[in-house]
Amino acid sequence: MFIFFVPILVFIADQLTKYWVKTNLDQYVPVNIIGHYLRFTYCENPGMAFGIKLGGYVHVLTILSVVFTIYIIYYLYHLINEHLLLQFSMALILGGALGNIYDRIMMMINPENVTGVIDFIDVGLNPSMRWYIFNIADSAITIGIILYLIHSFIAEKEISKIKN
Repeated sequence: MFIFFVPILVFIADQLTKYWVKTNLDQYVPVNIIGHYLRFTYCENPGMAFGIKLGGYVHVLTILSVVFTIYIIYYLYHLINEHLLLQFSMALILGGALGNIYDRIMMMINPENVTGVIDFIDVGLNPSMRWYIFNIADSAITIGIILYLIHSFIAEKEISKIKN
């Protein structure tokens, strides 16, 4: 059951960094961390991943995200006796989902003060070639998906060895 500490730690790290960014940085003013390769640029994303605009459908996304997150909790609970990599990948995804869902719920409850999910990690090759700005929760989800795919590839190889 220790695997449930991972999403809690991801959630706490995500919320603490978002709070720090909101209270210490000005929106859309980049702060170089490692030259222009890594910057912190505070912005609030009212849409979904990659800045996709949702218009009036933010509530629908929030509800679907809550349902999906409940399923991840259920799934993670049933993975207790499975491979640690699979458990860890789902725990990271859960932690990231919780971080972003919390922000979306706050957007619904307090729209005057919370206008979007706080993003701030800004990476790129130069000032004009940038990736989308993201946060700790997004990073955890992405790393979790990559680890899940690695686990799936390893498991598929093991299954094919057993069959042969």
